[in-house]
Amino acid sequence: DGAFDARSLCHSVVVPFEQNVLQKRLGGSNEPFLNKPARYTHLSLDNAVRRGKDKETLIRLLRVFEIVNEQNNGLQALTAALAKIWALEARTVAYDESRFEAFLSKARIEKIIFSLLSKSCEGESLALAVALLFELLERSHQSSWVVSSHPANQSGTSSNEIADIDVFQSDGQTIVYCAEAKDKPFTRADVDHAAGKVADAGHSALIFVYGPNASTALQLEEVVADFEAKGFDITFVSAKAFAKGIISLSASISMPDFIEILNKHLAQTRAKEVTVQHCQRVMRNIQI
Repeated sequence: DGAFDARSLCHSVVVPFEQNVLQKRLGGSNEPFLNKPARYTHLSLDNAVRRGKDKETLIRLLRVFEIVNEQNNGLQALTAALAKIWALEARTVAYDESRFEAFLSKARIEKIIFSLLSKSCEGESLALAVALLFELLERSHQSSWVVSSHPANQSGTSSNEIADIDVFQSDGQTIVYCAEAKDKPFTRADVDHAAGKVADAGHSALIFVYGPNASTALQLEEVVADFEAKGFDITFVSAKAFAKGIISLSASISMPDFIEILNKHLAQTRAKEVTVQHCQRVMRNIQI
C-alpha cells in the first residue's frame, strides 16, 4: 500500500515470482523493466521511448490498460496474461520431488555430466558441465570460491571475464582457476588466444578442457612444453577425464542443490533455448 518505486517493486515482487514460480519464462532477468520508460509515474504516449517496436509496444500496452479500465476486469486480464506466460517454455530445470531423492550419488552425477556432453549445443553444454564441476569442487573444499561462467564464445568481452569459466577467491577478484571449454576443432591460434587472455589478467595457468566434438592436429605435449618455457602452465584434459577426476574428489550433494547450481549457470551463460531444453531432457531421463 502507498508509494513504491519501480526498482523495489521489480526486485521484491517481480524477480522472485518470475524466477521461482514462472521458472524464468520471461527471461530470468535480475533487473527487469528498469529502462527509462518504466521510470515514469504514469504510462502515457508522451513517455520517451525509442521509435519502431518499442513505441508500438507502448501504444498497445496503453490500449490494453484502457480496455481493462473500461471493463473493470483487471483480475481476468491478469489471469489471461499469466496463462499465456505459463504456456511459454520454462527457462529453468525444475526439481521433481516425486522422482528425486535428496541424495545424489557420484555415479549419477557422472551420468548427468556425460549426458549433458552428449549434445554440444554450440559449446554451451561443455561450458555448463565445467562450471558445474568447479562448483562441486568448491563445495567439497568449502573454499567460498566464486565460480563465474560466461556466454559461449564470448569470454573476454567484459572486464570481469577472462576465460570461459573463471574461479575467484571470495573477493571475486583473486584468480584461482581459469578454464577454456572447447567442443569443436581447435588450432594453436585458439590456444594462444585463450592463454593470452589469462596472461593479460595476471594469471599464469590455464586448464584447457576439450569436449567430445573437439579435435586438433597439435601435439599437445609440445604445446605444453612451449608454454612452460615461457613461464606459463597449460593443462589439456578431456571433458570426461576432467569430470571423473573432479567427481571422485567431491563431497556428496543433494539433487535440489545440484539443480540450483545448474540453473545458476544456465542464467549466467544466457543459455540458448535449445540448451535449456537439452538440460531439461537430461534431468527428466535420469533414473533415480
